[in-house]
Amino acid sequence: MKIFANENLFEPIIDYLRSLGNDVLSIRDCGLSGISDDEVYEMACKENRVIITMDKDFTRIFRFPPQRCGGNCCC
Repeated sequence: MKIFANENLFEPIIDYLRSLGNDVLSIRDCGLSGISDDEVYEMACKENRVIITMDKDFTRIFRFPPQRCGGNCCC
């Protein structure tokens, strides 16, 4: 699964997802900390990645429709 990990996701969770064989791209790994939610969403859509985040803003499906990207999962 292609995953885009938002910067608020704990590193052990990211490591665990990778250990399961997922292709995880982390905002922190990319040096993009501080980018807007809109930028996170657009990057995920561009690469068809599922956004995994603790940011409840991503539950606003009219602003961030999950069908445009790989989906989004708020923890």
